[in-house]
Amino acid sequence: MNQGKIYCYGGSIDIEGTILLDEFLEIDVVQLKFRQIKSAPTGRVEHSMCMYRGQILIIGGRTQKKIFNDCKTYSIGSDKWNQIEFEPAHRFGHQCTVYEDTIIVTGGSDGQLILDDVWLLVDLRTWIRLEIKNPLPIFRHQAALAMKEYLIIFGGCTFDGKRCNDNFYALNIVTLKWIELPKVSRHPYPRVQHTMLCLLHQSREDILVIGGLNYQDLSILNFSQMANLVDLQPQSSLMSYRSHTVEREEFLQDIPLEVQNIEEGTSFLELGKYYEWKIESNQEMKFTPRTGHSVVQCQENLFLFCGSDETTIVNDMHCYNIFKKQWEQIAPKGILPSPRSGCKGVAHQHDIYYFGGYTNRRGEYFNDLYVFDTKLRQWNQIRTTREIQPRVDMSLVINNEKLYVFGGADGSNRFNDLHCFDIQNNQWVKLQTHGQIPSPRFGHTAEVYKNQMYVFGGWDGFKTLDELYTYSFASNYWYLEKVRNKPPSRYRHSSTIIGYSIYIFGGVDAAMTRYNDLYEFNCELKEWKFIETAGNTPSARTFHQLCSYETNIYLIGGNDGTKKNNDMYSIQVFDHRFSDLSSISQLEIQSTIVPKENGLISILKNQVNELGQRLREEQEFNLCQICSSKDINSVFLECGHRFCCYECSNKLELCKICLKKPSRIIKIFVV
Repeated sequence: MNQGKIYCYGGSIDIEGTILLDEFLEIDVVQLKFRQIKSAPTGRVEHSMCMYRGQILIIGGRTQKKIFNDCKTYSIGSDKWNQIEFEPAHRFGHQCTVYEDTIIVTGGSDGQLILDDVWLLVDLRTWIRLEIKNPLPIFRHQAALAMKEYLIIFGGCTFDGKRCNDNFYALNIVTLKWIELPKVSRHPYPRVQHTMLCLLHQSREDILVIGGLNYQDLSILNFSQMANLVDLQPQSSLMSYRSHTVEREEFLQDIPLEVQNIEEGTSFLELGKYYEWKIESNQEMKFTPRTGHSVVQCQENLFLFCGSDETTIVNDMHCYNIFKKQWEQIAPKGILPSPRSGCKGVAHQHDIYYFGGYTNRRGEYFNDLYVFDTKLRQWNQIRTTREIQPRVDMSLVINNEKLYVFGGADGSNRFNDLHCFDIQNNQWVKLQTHGQIPSPRFGHTAEVYKNQMYVFGGWDGFKTLDELYTYSFASNYWYLEKVRNKPPSRYRHSSTIIGYSIYIFGGVDAAMTRYNDLYEFNCELKEWKFIETAGNTPSARTFHQLCSYETNIYLIGGNDGTKKNNDMYSIQVFDHRFSDLSSISQLEIQSTIVPKENGLISILKNQVNELGQRLREEQEFNLCQICSSKDINSVFLECGHRFCCYECSNKLELCKICLKKPSRIIKIFVV
């Protein structure tokens, strides 16, 4: 900001970064006016921008085909653009910040590697690369801030964009050494594309971490107390770099009152609401408490259908508008499906397809298929050329305009068959699958990501399951995933997918223990993570429903062991997709023309890529998690955990997984 004006440049209007903006806007926040400044640089994303001596600098960035290594300057008031010689490498996803009479540029990527260099631009003329004595991996999209003699960085993501972090470092610009700052209470969640500011008021200096991709929170840290905690003592100034000192501007008048009154302490004050359960108002609930219902998200609405309430089996339909936060009962046209519970639904465009269900354990089971048009609000039954066995508690997913039904039960039998229904020709086909086919089960969940179906948990008639299987639509092959930190076994839980993360909540095990935990499975990293939540946590339950819209998960109904419910909760989570940053490593200056392939070649290539990926995952799974060079060949007793080689195990006092001291460590041999 400069004299009540904000300057904005570049960006994209789509998440993939294909439609770039070269607009340079001056926004007058006092008069609420803006004007577009002409002759702006080439449109780009992931550049950096800062203000220095009445000039705005735009450094680096990228398009889909080019990475920039330029430094453009705009003189405020004269509307003139100039270019400064840029000595650092091409880069994007980096940060620039002003310190005294210099500009610091750090981090980012050149399209092939993460860059860990730190550069100073002195007097807009001279570039100086700092020779850091203890270099550390600097991430992309981290936030950077200069305070006193330190460059503070927080967050960022790995090169492939798949893992963000909450690392917190300080670089002493005089001694040229990095210091890792400790994580304190209420440490912000890992994030990218956020902002850090210095807030000066009274005798305090605070660091503000604001927002980030999919975040709307504000975290505040008392930097003075943090400096004392890690002994960040003032050093001599950058006399060799600067000619004069730019005074810091104190800004407090626009900070909300609740932020001004910050409690003393070294912990972050987190004002955000992420991973916090909220109770959605039930004043407008139109449906009775129930279990075995179906909830499907279609556009901006959640559609609730059927279920078993306290008195009977129902077939009513209700709609919740996410924007208006209102429920309404629908009076649909057409012939309704008969009342049922345990029916499954999935959305396709503006239609919702429903399959199966039952009246009760000893009652009638269904194998009918209906479609509900959400625009016309009309039911239609689909007459098929072939039917499959009636069932309940199966899974239903959609992929490439085909429905897939897996598993389920009919009161006497449990199934592990997979059936495919082609929406275009109204025909069921039983697939003859291969590989590590799951055992018969029901009460499991299934989600689709990148041409694969992920199936978790269920009941096989004897025990609850904690297995995770993937089915490849390309190769017609089942895989049993080797994953760590699995959730406890369960069935009749519920799941939803956001980005490439599958979330599961609740369920019950063989001992009738109900859960109210939230787990996340990252389909890219192939790992489970328990999510610590706050707020109004829902009661433990089963036979409920999860669904999601953007980054919000909604939980509706279910049985908590004492009663059926018609309550509704929501929780906001983090979407890890960013903008599919893994593709950036393949940037080329010149565009290439990829010839079209016929369907068979495409399928064969997908199968080859899939098998190659499976081989790499198998090799990585057996590698020591500490040295990453030797195979895992040790087991910790009595906990039984395996995660490292025998050489690394002798250096540990505690088990890395359960943090318990082992009674002994055994070397194992694989033959």
